[in-house]
Amino acid sequence: MRTKAIIIVIALALAGVATALAVNYINSARSEVAASSEPIEVLVAQEDIPRGAAAEELIAGGMITLEEVPQRYVAADAISSERAIEGQVLNTPLSKGEQVTVARFSLPSAAGLAYSVPADQVAIAIPVDEVRGISGMVRPGDRVAVFVTIESPDEAEDDAKVTRLLIAEAKVVAMGTALTAEPPQQQDEEEGGGALVTENREEARAPSVMTLAVPPSDAEKLIFSEEEGSVWVVLLPATAEAAPAAPGRSLQTLFE
Repeated sequence: MRTKAIIIVIALALAGVATALAVNYINSARSEVAASSEPIEVLVAQEDIPRGAAAEELIAGGMITLEEVPQRYVAADAISSERAIEGQVLNTPLSKGEQVTVARFSLPSAAGLAYSVPADQVAIAIPVDEVRGISGMVRPGDRVAVFVTIESPDEAEDDAKVTRLLIAEAKVVAMGTALTAEPPQQQDEEEGGGALVTENREEARAPSVMTLAVPPSDAEKLIFSEEEGSVWVVLLPATAEAAPAAPGRSLQTLFE
């Protein structure tokens, strides 16, 4: 009789344990389901986007925006912060409604120059020196205006020259071989037992070539101006909203 009682007690205890485990499992499953339904903000393409566009352009143009997506539907490596792709370019096309993932973007230096050039423009390199290239302080991503001094058929005197605004605004996509705005790398140099930090000599020199992204018609203007005149580049303010206006100057109008 005592043995039967012990068996019943043990059975009841096991049943209680089994019930507790089942309840815990059900609660855990419910929590997981609820968690998977929690919305998470991720970047989503609002239209079909070809490769090559800069992340900043896509965000500013509203072509990719943050949207709430249930956690269980969030793609692996989906991007939930616009800052995660700053300074990068789209290396593969995006379809409307597609979540933006890390693999879709890469740095211009890794993707290549072609990814930094808008679809309706071309890249053209022009020679610059420390003066015409603004002391080598221009960085990829900056905007510049281009002026040219050239003989003008509009002037009455022979060999008269005029300086005029050639291109009101152009984006710098490369300086020398640099495709990013990162400062030159520094290296330690052991000398006399002490460590001196010096810039790499090759990168410390001002670049002799500036590459601009411009429409083909402006590329024609640049090529002709380089062949026949003297080209100067001026740096535009980062906050400028309108292109500069300049009437042009000749010897007759220089002091007006």
